[in-house]
Amino acid sequence: MIHHRRDPLLWLGVVAAVVVLVVGAVVLRPRLFPGTQPLVTAAWLPVWDERATGSLDTALDEGGLTEVSPTWAAVAPDGSLSLTPPPAEVLDRLAGESDVLLVPTVQNFSGGQWQGQATADLLADPARAADHRAQLVELAVANDWDGIDVDYESLPATAGPQYTEFLSALRDDLDEHGLQLTVAVPARTSDDDPTGLAYSYRVIGQVVDEVRVMTYDHHWSTSEAGPIAPVAWVRDVVDHAVDRIPQEKLMLGLPTYGYDWVGDAGTSLGAADAEALAERVGAEPRWDGDAAAWTFRYEQDGQQHTVWYEDARSLQRKQEIAVEARLRGVAIWSLGGEDPQVWRTVTTATSKGVEQ
Repeated sequence: MIHHRRDPLLWLGVVAAVVVLVVGAVVLRPRLFPGTQPLVTAAWLPVWDERATGSLDTALDEGGLTEVSPTWAAVAPDGSLSLTPPPAEVLDRLAGESDVLLVPTVQNFSGGQWQGQATADLLADPARAADHRAQLVELAVANDWDGIDVDYESLPATAGPQYTEFLSALRDDLDEHGLQLTVAVPARTSDDDPTGLAYSYRVIGQVVDEVRVMTYDHHWSTSEAGPIAPVAWVRDVVDHAVDRIPQEKLMLGLPTYGYDWVGDAGTSLGAADAEALAERVGAEPRWDGDAAAWTFRYEQDGQQHTVWYEDARSLQRKQEIAVEARLRGVAIWSLGGEDPQVWRTVTTATSKGVEQ
């Protein structure tokens, strides 16, 4: 038998090449095999809705939910924080879910309205802004949060620089504790869109860990009646966002609710409420394929009502956009009053994200 001498340098080279290929495959896997990563699925939990606790149990039992954001804190006009922790059973349930992150939301909704100007004034004062950040970080650490979700709405356009400076500093503060920063931003279809000029997709997308684009309220409580999140508009929002926000950070916000309008005055209602209302008034909901939403009309006390709402079928159509665009995932507003089949739909979309 002839024994061939193995060159040690040659074998070292082969081993090094294999290591490079393996590491490269791991790093580039999402790029080489699009859709192989599971979708992140977040859901907001409004603490004022007594049904949210039951919805959370269903969502966790059905699977697919990976982040939960209770509306834990609100910024008052004077800059102080008003705290409304979720029920103890919510925290107990989440404590037993090691693979689900607790990322509570801090909003600037106070006194029945969004405190846009008051929040802008707070952020424009360096000392007050620093104190506000410190309060938030202390709150997160003391309550064992996994991160903070910032939802500061109705900021004036001039507040943009101060807002992104605040987010950048807060991100650094949270990094020291290993916590993540997510931010909710209004949906936009162009840089000239007057909605949300204070929210630079490009800058915020570079600063934070996760951007939740609130792709809903295309028609809202004081607009004329119409679909909450029509498919064509959702696609336009995503097309605009992916050019400005890294896809691995971008979350598509999806609704599980609707409105009951009389003229241009709408009352919010969950999908389950809408279906119960239709049965009570004897109306037959009609599926609108273009919008991927349900609608019906009825008359009561001499007034003509128009209802539009989103259910599991609606959410499925719009989740597909997140899968196709290879986004980080979806963020659902909200737990409580939704179509219970929504959570099976979420699990299905997550599985597609893995297998595609």
